Amino acid sequence: MLLNLIAGHDEKDTTSSDRPKVDYTLSLKNDVKGLKIGVPKEFYGKGLNEEVKAKLEEAIEKYRELGAIVEEVSLDIAEFSLAAYYIVACAEASSNLGRFDGIRYGHRSESAKELNEIFIKSRSEGFGDEVKRRIILGTYVLSSGYYDAYYKKAQQARTLVMNKFSKIFEDYDAILTPTSPVVAFNIGEKSNNPLEMYLADIYTVSVNVAGLPGISIPCGVDKCGMPIGMQLIGNKFQEETILNAAYTFEQAIEFRKKYKPEFKGGAN
Repeated sequence: MLLNLIAGHDEKDTTSSDRPKVDYTLSLKNDVKGLKIGVPKEFYGKGLNEEVKAKLEEAIEKYRELGAIVEEVSLDIAEFSLAAYYIVACAEASSNLGRFDGIRYGHRSESAKELNEIFIKSRSEGFGDEVKRRIILGTYVLSSGYYDAYYKKAQQARTLVMNKFSKIFEDYDAILTPTSPVVAFNIGEKSNNPLEMYLADIYTVSVNVAGLPGISIPCGVDKCGMPIGMQLIGNKFQEETILNAAYTFEQAIEFRKKYKPEFKGGAN
């Protein structure tokens, strides 16, 4: 229902696609017979939590029971995607947030008296640590002498990722991967290790890099009751395909009835 509201062309947004409106609620057919799903072997190797892997394997078998055709494929793009994403995303953050100077947009420091103070204090007070970190990284990769070495290469890697996905979608309707290599961690647990948090995005950022639709749904819980995510990726503008694949799986496993997570790990 939310997608129905936000999808479609916006005349004030030149980046929005001018495509006919679709009622996505009509795509929920509860039927995946004949649907071809690719499972990238590279996403199930080293670094994937064993409990997460086990639940994903159960999900794969459930899709086969439901009549889908599920096959192993090769999609060696995870490391390219992660590196390209954090270069491009930080560069865009740096560029887009440049206008948040306390004058045109954004928070304005009440203690600032002079022009330079308005810029410095407003941005220092208004941005959190992660935003500042991304602005610094983005400014660096866009700077003279580093643009070609980082940003240009990241865009080239992005094209490589898009091409590899396109090749897979010549033969398959959807791709099934883990959402994260681990289950959810406690609030604030990884705050002092941003690199470790970035690595947790290794399975999801490829969707952003390639400009594809993706959906994450729970496929089970671990021994502590924490939900385990399964990601379905579709070809460009094929939201209907993955929405129905996700819906059909949810109806089959009845997650809300079967699992009643009890948080036992001291989560805040």
